[in-house]
Amino acid sequence: MAKVKLSEVAREYKATVKDAVDLPVVGLEHLIPGQVELTQWSEDADNTFTKGFKKGQMLFGRRRAYLKKAALAPFDGICSGDITVIEAIPERIMPELLPFVIQNDSLFDYAVEKSAGSLSPRVKWEHLKNYEFELPEMKHQRELVDLLWAMTRTKKAYQALVKKTDELVKSQFIGPIPFGKEVA
Repeated sequence: MAKVKLSEVAREYKATVKDAVDLPVVGLEHLIPGQVELTQWSEDADNTFTKGFKKGQMLFGRRRAYLKKAALAPFDGICSGDITVIEAIPERIMPELLPFVIQNDSLFDYAVEKSAGSLSPRVKWEHLKNYEFELPEMKHQRELVDLLWAMTRTKKAYQALVKKTDELVKSQFIGPIPFGKEVA
């Protein structure tokens, strides 16, 4: 394994979208801490966002990095200016591995340390790009990618099971309301 800087395997993606009428919109509120994949967004065309992103890029919440908000984009869209868009350099890192490099406590701790501002601290790409981490050789990255995504799928399946179990338990205590009765 070699120690690399984030800038050696990824770069900031900067694109401005002028006519974003039909594109999904991602704000900081849509990034869920600890979630690798983006699961929430808005279809609201009435916004002022112009920063573009592409499917497969990482959306990193640069404002209040201690909230640990970053997610993989499953589609093309536009996002808040408080989100840094990061893309993999495929010759250096498997793009499927980048979400796990970005979505980790070590990087967020580094981002918090490099943030500036008192009420709403922000971290710039100029600082993030210097984050260092151990990266296996390309031939070993596939094994790591397969393992990490299998773990992510298992976690999502477990969360869905817990939610369904919770709904089932609640249904046993909250029965149908008898006709003509009101709920207090």
